[in-house]
Amino acid sequence: MTQSVPPIRSLLAGVTKDDIRRDPFPHVVIRDALPRDLYDALSASMPTAEYIGTRIGKEITSNERYNYMSEHILQDEAMARVWKDFVTYHASPEFYAEFLDLFQEDLLANLPDAEKQCGPLRELRVGRRNRDGFETHDILMDCTAVINSAVTGRPSAYRGPHVDKPHKLFGGLFYMRQTQDDADGGDLVLYKYREGAHRFTTSASEYGDNRFDIDPKYVEEVTTVPYRSNTLVMYPINPLALHGVSVRSLTPHQRRFVALVGDLQNPLFDLAL
Repeated sequence: MTQSVPPIRSLLAGVTKDDIRRDPFPHVVIRDALPRDLYDALSASMPTAEYIGTRIGKEITSNERYNYMSEHILQDEAMARVWKDFVTYHASPEFYAEFLDLFQEDLLANLPDAEKQCGPLRELRVGRRNRDGFETHDILMDCTAVINSAVTGRPSAYRGPHVDKPHKLFGGLFYMRQTQDDADGGDLVLYKYREGAHRFTTSASEYGDNRFDIDPKYVEEVTTVPYRSNTLVMYPINPLALHGVSVRSLTPHQRRFVALVGDLQNPLFDLAL
C-alpha cells in the first residue's frame, strides 16, 4: 500500500508582519511552523550526513556541513515524495511572494538601492538553483536539506559570527532537531556590531565564491535562538544581519535543518574588508 503524503503547507503560512522582531535586525522566529503530521513525515525521511556525503562525494568529518540541494532531492529516486513536494514549493515563485509580503518593507529600509540594482523585487523572474540560470532568471531559489555531522574530538562551533553572502536576498533556517539529541549548543546567535571600526575576512566556500566572517571582538551577542525542532528562523540579508552558531558539545547526534535561500547574480551591498 502506498503511504499517503501529508499536504504541503508553507513555512510562512500564517506568519504576519506582527511576528517580525527587529533587534538586532529584522527576522522571525516561528515555533511549530509546520503541522505535526507534515513535520513528522519530513523528519522521519530526512537524509543523514552519511547518505548525503556518499552522494555528493564529501568525506565525513567532525561538525562539518553536508548540503542536499533541491535538485539533488528531486533527482533522487530514493527520496520520499514529501521531501520532493516540500522543496519544490519552498523554491518557487509562490514562496518568494510570501517572503516579499512579509519582509519587503524591512528589506528596502536596510537596502534602499536594492531595486535600482536588481530591478523591482515583485518583477524578478524566479528560478531554481542548479536547474535555471541567470540568463533567463533574476533570482535562483533553493530549499536544501542540511546536516552538521556528529562532533568528535573536541567541542566546536560550525561557524562563528558572519554575514551571509551579499548576493543572497534572504536566508532561512528550519530546525529539525531529533528527540534523542541531548547535545548542548548548536543554537543560532544573533549579533550587533560593537562601536568603532570593524573588518570582515573572506574565505573560499565550497560553491566557488567567498564567505564573509568577522572576528568576535568586533561584535556582541544580542540574543540566542535555541536549536529546536519544527522552528523557523528567516530574515532578509543585509550588512546588519550578523549571526553564527554556538559551540556544540561532543555528541554522536547530527544537527539537522533546512536552508532557504534566494541568490541574485550580483551583490546588493559591500562588506568592509
